[in-house]
Amino acid sequence: MKIYTFNAAEDTRVEMLWSLRSQNRDKIFSQFIAENRYTEVDSIQDCDVAIYPNKAFTPETLAFDSSVYQAAQSAQTYRKPLIIDATSDSDVLLDIPWANILRNGLYKSLKKSFETECPYWSNERTKRGLDSLDISPKGKKPVIGFCGTTSSRGKLANLSKSIVPDAVTRLVLSQGKLSRRVDPRIIEGMSLQLRETVMKILAIDSRLEVCFDVTNNRQSYYVHNESNKIALENLFITNTDKSDYVLCVRGGGNFSGRFYMALNAGRIPVVIDTDGVIPYEEQLHLIKVPVNSLNKLPEVIAEHFATTTEQELKEMKRENRLAYHQLLSPEKFLPNYIRQCCNKTSGVAVSS
Repeated sequence: MKIYTFNAAEDTRVEMLWSLRSQNRDKIFSQFIAENRYTEVDSIQDCDVAIYPNKAFTPETLAFDSSVYQAAQSAQTYRKPLIIDATSDSDVLLDIPWANILRNGLYKSLKKSFETECPYWSNERTKRGLDSLDISPKGKKPVIGFCGTTSSRGKLANLSKSIVPDAVTRLVLSQGKLSRRVDPRIIEGMSLQLRETVMKILAIDSRLEVCFDVTNNRQSYYVHNESNKIALENLFITNTDKSDYVLCVRGGGNFSGRFYMALNAGRIPVVIDTDGVIPYEEQLHLIKVPVNSLNKLPEVIAEHFATTTEQELKEMKRENRLAYHQLLSPEKFLPNYIRQCCNKTSGVAVSS
């Protein structure tokens, strides 16, 4: 396949280009890089697909790169499929219908036909640890795990977490059309509040066993401190090892990295549905409860556990791990997505 990269820099952060810019990449992408030796061409006229070389939204600041419009115009002119990587916590609509846009945290009710939800990928170190976990036998009670934070480095996020009424949080986070209108820092605080609320509801139900490791007393995972990162990764792996189910609640973006790590580990994700999009959802075993029905969650988990035999529960866990490796891992998801985008070429319109 011939790819036009708009002269991508060697340090591009767009994972789809890492088969062409392969230096110093995390090993979780090694198989994708090794198996997909695409050809880079110098002219957009000669390519099978054009891939924009930068993230449309800078992941750290969510600043928008407006030059994507120039790339889109060029691709439209030459009737070439264009892929734009807009993966970040930003939920701002990037309205370029003739492009193929990869996102994190899409809202199901607002999703456009040209948008695709991208899985979250941990690093190879974490993946190895999750791969190594055994599929545990069924105990007397369902064990629900969570390892993560309920605090933010942002003052406005922490303020909104503490002062926004719970009913308002549930209403806003239940609908993409409302969430998208609110300052993302406030949304982050509401999401953290939601995590605390769900954990409290689960912790008081005697039918369930909870394993919650709240890491507020540690540095953020995104602080440049390798020893802190490794400690948090190991804590997550240990927590997941003890769990049958993993609680997955959105963060700054409308998605949960824990969801994909739970699948990788061979566990059952418990998703608090905030109008989110889950790739290949119909092929996964999960529990999903709307954010405005949280009080039903303990009953749903208890019933799922009680009506599932030990063999069935083990099989669900194995099938989730297999689905992660066959559908959602970088070496499977990325080339499949690129092929799909190429197959849509005939639908590209030419501007006047």
